[in-house]
Amino acid sequence: MQFDDHLVLVTGGASGIGLAIARKFLAEGARVIVTDLSEVGLKALNDENNPSLISRRSDAADVDEIGALADWIHKEHGPVDTLINNAGFARLADPESVSLADYEAQMKVLLTGPVFYVQHLADMLRKSDNGSVVNISSASALISVPGYCPYALAKAALVKFTEDSVLQVPGIRHNAVLPGFIDTPILSGIYGDGAVEGLRQSLKAMGPVPRMGTPTDIANAVLFLASKDAAYVNGSHLVVDGGISRLNSIVSVTSGQVQPAA
Repeated sequence: MQFDDHLVLVTGGASGIGLAIARKFLAEGARVIVTDLSEVGLKALNDENNPSLISRRSDAADVDEIGALADWIHKEHGPVDTLINNAGFARLADPESVSLADYEAQMKVLLTGPVFYVQHLADMLRKSDNGSVVNISSASALISVPGYCPYALAKAALVKFTEDSVLQVPGIRHNAVLPGFIDTPILSGIYGDGAVEGLRQSLKAMGPVPRMGTPTDIANAVLFLASKDAAYVNGSHLVVDGGISRLNSIVSVTSGQVQPAA
């Protein structure tokens, strides 16, 4: 298997996209460290008794915890080959109504966390023959979605960080995946179950790919970017949204309907 003996760190890996990514790497022979704030999710992973899976509660918004995690990995598990910056959540607001607390919380998890994970793990990643960072951004970094400030701002900045890191953090490949609407509990938390069902039906009716995305769709893209098959892919952002961003879409948060921009 292509990731035999590789050590992969997946942040926010106890559910949704992160869990699918972790499972994909495990299936390819990697040892996987999953971090998350959800003790319930981490316990469920531990209960699987997979010797290749290591879990640890860690806060992607806390720079001190990121440093402590890096030290622990170095001492207990050896150098990291692949870093997947996936931890995230969404607070919906527009620029005129967003609170400072929500703004800062989004930036800490979605942008500050990835920056300092890279900082603390860069030396270990350089020791790998295929050291790679994959940042999970969002298609909202490319299109205007009402109510997505500050989430979209942080995700757009993460794309810029990915691009700049190619030259500023050399010796490692840096790429980003930009998911569209992915069927996860986080999406239901953003819109509510009723609106998500409306969105699902809307995408089925008019999406270029007539369905909502799955966590496995994103995991497949991440696996490719982290693999040696992508050894010459560096500084890219791979949009995995079924083509929705090509519609220049505006999404109604209340109805879950996809409305092509005028």
